[in-house]
Amino acid sequence: MDNNRPISLSKIQITHKDSLPSAAETSVADTIRNRNSNCTACGDEGCDTKGADATCSCGDKAKESMQTLTNVADRAPSYLEVEFKGTRRALYKNDRKVSVALSELVIIESETGCDIGRVSAVGTIAAHKLAAYYAKEVPRMNVIRLATMDDMAQFEVNRESEKTITKECREIIERFRLDMKIADAEWQFDKQRLTLYFTAPARVDFRELVKELARTYKARIELRQISAREEARRIGGVGVCGLELCCTTFKRDFEHITLDHARLQQLSNNILKLSGMCGRLKCCLLYEIDNYTDSLKNYPPLHSSIDMPTGGVGRMIKIDIFKDIISVYIPQTSSYATLTLAELNKLRADGKVRIPTPEEMYAQQNRGRVTEDVIMN
Repeated sequence: MDNNRPISLSKIQITHKDSLPSAAETSVADTIRNRNSNCTACGDEGCDTKGADATCSCGDKAKESMQTLTNVADRAPSYLEVEFKGTRRALYKNDRKVSVALSELVIIESETGCDIGRVSAVGTIAAHKLAAYYAKEVPRMNVIRLATMDDMAQFEVNRESEKTITKECREIIERFRLDMKIADAEWQFDKQRLTLYFTAPARVDFRELVKELARTYKARIELRQISAREEARRIGGVGVCGLELCCTTFKRDFEHITLDHARLQQLSNNILKLSGMCGRLKCCLLYEIDNYTDSLKNYPPLHSSIDMPTGGVGRMIKIDIFKDIISVYIPQTSSYATLTLAELNKLRADGKVRIPTPEEMYAQQNRGRVTEDVIMN
């Protein structure tokens, strides 16, 4: 749905026998209606699983994967997924047939030497991720060996050193008067490369900065600009729900989120309440979108006129998809009433429900909206 002009009802596909469009067809923005929902079993965007009641063979694959997961500790899988600092993950070959288990530290090949990471997936799980997340691109780098006690000690020394480097780099940036902020630093295990993650409002010429950092730390310097969401992922924290941030625990990729997602769930347009630790709209606004989209197909559009059984003409102002109840405002008596979905369907069958005109719908939808419609990722 285009928020900048009235809705064209001629473009709405009629799916109900009473020739009334549903709330999903008039209230759900095009960016939400046309989104690809990943299968919850396999994570594949191309899977045909749609909605809570749909099923696919991926469920069986997921069960098989979990059963396999308990027996992979003594195996040498063909592929491993390794997680690095900041939940950065990559897939590696295991041509050396190293026997590994989940959460073990391993030494892996890199373009400039060797690195260290923690195993996040093995066996069938890693094979499924190769197809779902890595576009079936076979990894080029190999796992070298399991980390020894000395490797683990060096790993901890590198992590402590990164905290000091982050502070020092911020001081160097102030000296160069650059409009950028260092969010985190990450050593490669053999200290051949130092990666610095930063945020900046615009492009930054940091050529002189790189030369200074290379002289200071005697290593190859790599600067990577990240978004506000990625910065929050690397720093970590606790959300208003009391749990660790989704991006630091299980969420892999970021999706584009707008206020359309909040309006569809009938949430307040209060940016402060809808924003997360990163200052952007919360990722959890996406979690129930598919449920709302499917449930709203059972209701007429908001602001529809209803001939009430008790008399008067009401206007539908709210839909509760969890209790199957709608709220109605009756202007003649300045009162409110509620109807169940069963009662509403009976009124629809009797022709007592009328949808508003495009102009009326547009005016109601834009009433009380905040001026900024989209919060960029």
